[in-house]
Amino acid sequence: MAEGRQLLLGLDVGTTATKALLFDLHGSVVASAVRPYPLLTPRPGWVEQDPEDLWRAVVSATHEVLAQIKPTDTIIALSQASQGGTTIPVDAMGFPLCHAISWMDTRGTDEAARVQGTLGAEYVRMTTGWPLATTLPLQHIAWLRANRPTVFAGAHRFVFVNDFITARLTHEHVMNPSDATMTQLFNISSGTWDEKLLAATAIQRESLSPVQPSGTPVARLSPEASADLGLPVDVLVINGAHDQYCAAVATGVTEPGKMLLSAGTAWVLLVVPQDLQRGLDSRMAISCHAVPGRWGAIRSLGGVGTSFEWLIAQIYSHGHEVKQASLYAAANAAAARVPPGANDLCFIPLAGGHTGNTPDRGGFVDMTISHTRDTMARAVMEGIAFELRWAIEEIQGKSIAVDDLTMVGGAAESPLWPQIVADVTELPVVVPAERQAAARGAAILAGVGAGVFADIATGFAAFRGAETRLEPQITVTGIYDAAYARYRARFAAVRETHS
Repeated sequence: MAEGRQLLLGLDVGTTATKALLFDLHGSVVASAVRPYPLLTPRPGWVEQDPEDLWRAVVSATHEVLAQIKPTDTIIALSQASQGGTTIPVDAMGFPLCHAISWMDTRGTDEAARVQGTLGAEYVRMTTGWPLATTLPLQHIAWLRANRPTVFAGAHRFVFVNDFITARLTHEHVMNPSDATMTQLFNISSGTWDEKLLAATAIQRESLSPVQPSGTPVARLSPEASADLGLPVDVLVINGAHDQYCAAVATGVTEPGKMLLSAGTAWVLLVVPQDLQRGLDSRMAISCHAVPGRWGAIRSLGGVGTSFEWLIAQIYSHGHEVKQASLYAAANAAAARVPPGANDLCFIPLAGGHTGNTPDRGGFVDMTISHTRDTMARAVMEGIAFELRWAIEEIQGKSIAVDDLTMVGGAAESPLWPQIVADVTELPVVVPAERQAAARGAAILAGVGAGVFADIATGFAAFRGAETRLEPQITVTGIYDAAYARYRARFAAVRETHS
């Protein structure tokens, strides 16, 4: 009988779905599965999830990938990328006492105001790396204390998605540093839970899981998890990382000067600052990286990708039911027919970016009767790229180096948009051929923890697949410099009109 393959399982337990991917030791995808689950919105501003949905999705997706491999194949280890900032109070047996409060939930406004009044917003930012928010566990737990005292009193622990799933896998409670940072209860400088922030929520250190580095072995699967998942009990469970940081691991964004752009509906930037102080000085959201001793700085442009989705729905579909892939292909082909600068048509993204307190205000500026829907497609792509350049300039202005940009997500699949990004930002853009970066990064961490790879850099080198590197085109960058200056001027005029 032929010898089987050794495999690593990467789980991506996200906000709306869990993905399970099996990789061989060279980074090739052997099997994959996706299981969606709903978000619950019982009241305006409230966003919840059933934690059991997350576990059921892990179990079901794992069964599906196991059905796609050979009996001789061996899964060595698994790890997870996870959504961050979602709070789950559990009893002594690890069972949830209520629905999880999502990182998108805004009910913690009053609690954030109290923290600002007692500790101050700057204490929270400098201690945790994250600006004081209404949507993160610091506020969730304080809200439960004030509004659900029975749940608060009955909580043996407050866990989050990463340690909730890890406990289900192993009966061990372990947190990773990048997810711990997002709770706003963690001191990013000392690497420990912060006593003043714990006091603000009236919980003890023992109510939270201990923090261990990403890539650290946690335990082998428990007998119960082995039976649920259909995996052998000797499979190692390795401490993972927040999904953005797993994606950074998978794309090699682990050194200063590297930047990751996740370009979907939201465009999110993750850059590696040279040191923690420079990261804090940037006033971005700073987290511990999955790589020990490094940090990541995150900045969101908001839902700027919504503008392209709006264009597809309103301009390209003609109200007909057409496959999305065909519509996107048509819009990309249309934009490619228009020269750089979109014939002086300016587009301000409809959601996010620098639009301050009017993020829904934007649209086309300087439109003439000669402009076509082809021009509109190009202008939308360029307008979003101008927002990106603006954000990168501000990051560089805080003495954080940005040498190149790795682009993943839906926009990275465009045959045109990554080159526009390179030309507008005047940075090289790397587009990996492989998708599902978060699960890939989790698998690399699994390999590190299992001893397959000496470290994260070695794991990335083994998993690194084909990629396209796009250099800025000198013949185009001058055109975009002028168009960007017009964009900034038009933006200022629109903001003043709607202020």
